[in-house]
Amino acid sequence: MKRVFAVVLLAVLVTSALGIDHSVSASQSGDQRRAEQQRTAVANDLAGMQQGTTASLERKDGTKFDVVIQEITADNVTVLRQIRDQVTSETIPISDIARVKKKSLKKMGTASKVLIVTAVTLGVLFVAALATCSVAPANAPASTDAHSDELDGPSKMKLTASPSR
Repeated sequence: MKRVFAVVLLAVLVTSALGIDHSVSASQSGDQRRAEQQRTAVANDLAGMQQGTTASLERKDGTKFDVVIQEITADNVTVLRQIRDQVTSETIPISDIARVKKKSLKKMGTASKVLIVTAVTLGVLFVAALATCSVAPANAPASTDAHSDELDGPSKMKLTASPSR
């Protein structure tokens, strides 16, 4: 019994002397501190956003997706996201978000810019072609008036021809 008591006492003294208990609690508080810092960073990023903002969101499990912010509360974010062909509303706890970044529409790729310029150019050409076609009938009424005179001509002749009898 004395021997067991001596071993337990020695283990307690060694543990307290080496600070093993403090290192375990320090690592736990370090994890909590990192989690709180990350939550604060996400909350600060969300503070600059409002309803309707387009953002890129990354969860702590590594999944990334684009969302439209619906509502931001102290603990949750309600977003719209597209899953396959359906748009769904999802409430995500802020503690589950690793990163959130506002998407800028100004930072488009070169291919997107080229496609937009091409579409605008084709639209302008199409409108110009329509305008040219609509101007062409303005010259045509002169020829249709000539035809209407020809049609009215014989009827006038009949009218003028009948009183002369």
